[in-house]
Amino acid sequence: MSTEKQKIRIVTDSVADIPQDLLDKWNIVVIPCYVSYGGNSYADDGEELDRAEFYNSISSMQEFPKTAAPPPTIAEEILREALEGYDKIVAIHVADNLSGTINNVRIASKSFPDGVVTVLDSKTVSMGIGWQVLVACEVAAETGDIDAVIKAVEGVRNNNKLYAAIYTMEFLRRSGRVSAVVASVGSFLKIKPIITVEKDGEVVSVHRIRTFKKAKDKLAEILQEEGKLDRLAIIHTMDEQGAKEFKAEYGHLMPENTIITEVGPTLGTHIGINSIGFVSVKSGWDS
Repeated sequence: MSTEKQKIRIVTDSVADIPQDLLDKWNIVVIPCYVSYGGNSYADDGEELDRAEFYNSISSMQEFPKTAAPPPTIAEEILREALEGYDKIVAIHVADNLSGTINNVRIASKSFPDGVVTVLDSKTVSMGIGWQVLVACEVAAETGDIDAVIKAVEGVRNNNKLYAAIYTMEFLRRSGRVSAVVASVGSFLKIKPIITVEKDGEVVSVHRIRTFKKAKDKLAEILQEEGKLDRLAIIHTMDEQGAKEFKAEYGHLMPENTIITEVGPTLGTHIGINSIGFVSVKSGWDS
């Protein structure tokens, strides 16, 4: 390990779904992914793409939105700006097998001297990335040591879980994330799948529930089985009230610092509105 404390900037992408106040607190840089619809492409940066307008209109769009990774040229430009005033960058991104984002960031990182930009695969999505990023920020500020940051990120990555109850399979079907046949059967039977992200970044369905109320109850059962948690985020798409109610009903299972955050359009395009889930980090991740 190096003994000299360095200024380390943490970079991520818009799939991380980190609340704005925490982005501001830790001065985190977000490389935006892109959402295309209506003949235009929009950066998912919270400004160019109006989140509420997008979610309110997505159900009625004749041409389903498409998502795209940021091109290497834009990634490089953002990395250069992020490096100003810092010694090193640690960039933590959406799972490699779910998006081309991390590959494009790797390409961009080759424009920098060796060791200046470290690119890490989160192997997950949403606050699964987010918790890795936030812990990286804490450790970077405390230690100024790249090796310590990488070790901490690996600890969180190996001890976090993401589960989400999908309100409707229509968006998964239209986005091509599941076969049209499975999606149409699920829609016909009003199946509400609970999905998770495996350690290799693969998204799989682990439960199929007949009603959304029972799906949320099942989420609570899964949450209880997780045991003692260090961190927890409740995630949702356009259902903040439902997320607050879930927290109120099952708060006894949650750590005090539990947060609620909305899933952004990059990921929300695929899972649809009114879905809810959680991302946990088990206690002892840093042991």
